[in-house]
Amino acid sequence: MVTTVTLSLLVSCGSQGPQVLKDIKVESSTVNDDLMVAISAEMNLGAMSFPAATIPIIHPHGQTPIGQVELVPVLGGKNLLKISVNVSELSGLNTGSVQLPNGNMVPLIANNQAVSVRLPGGAQLYLALGNRVAALGVAIPIAPFDAIGANLPGLNLFPVLNVGNNIIATAGIFTGRAGQNGIALIADVSQAVFPQQDDASSMMGLMAMQAEEDEVRLDYESHAPSAREKRALDLAIYRLNQKKTRLDLHK
Repeated sequence: MVTTVTLSLLVSCGSQGPQVLKDIKVESSTVNDDLMVAISAEMNLGAMSFPAATIPIIHPHGQTPIGQVELVPVLGGKNLLKISVNVSELSGLNTGSVQLPNGNMVPLIANNQAVSVRLPGGAQLYLALGNRVAALGVAIPIAPFDAIGANLPGLNLFPVLNVGNNIIATAGIFTGRAGQNGIALIADVSQAVFPQQDDASSMMGLMAMQAEEDEVRLDYESHAPSAREKRALDLAIYRLNQKKTRLDLHK
């Protein structure tokens, strides 16, 4: 039996201009007592575009595939970033402090203990799981962004958006040394992992009990560079847009 919870939200442009995150959907389902979570986010990349790419998520112990991250260019100029993963498998892994590839704090997760799984190309998958609180996300190094990091290393630009219905998410850019520059998406998926329905699956209830001892408080503060750095970053992104850059991944 499959139980699905779907959260669909539209993120509008605020006074700060267009956001990287345009639209996001979060779905959860239970299959054979395992909790599956899927995120599909439409990204505002201007004239830039994702390549068609799939990054496998492999369990660190046993090398079993437990999900995937997809970059999907869609006709009409849309670009989708998708995460689908077996959260039940992740919940059994050891937690610790997590960082973006550039060494900076992961938005939303911040100083909470979380699971981090290294993916091909230097990408990272993150899961923070606590008492009825969960955040899931991915950071993906982007090769053309190395030119930005060479001049503007160590930046995080992540506006945290409260889109209603207790759903909060962020997508943005991080910079660092070569191979440490890219895009990340982090979402509060608490309602998908811990639904309020009385008929919630036994697996979700079990995960809730397992997480009761873990105190997780997500950090909803936006991350932004200084005004001077933001202007320089905007100019660098503008130049990539002018070239209609394809945002290829690191090998």
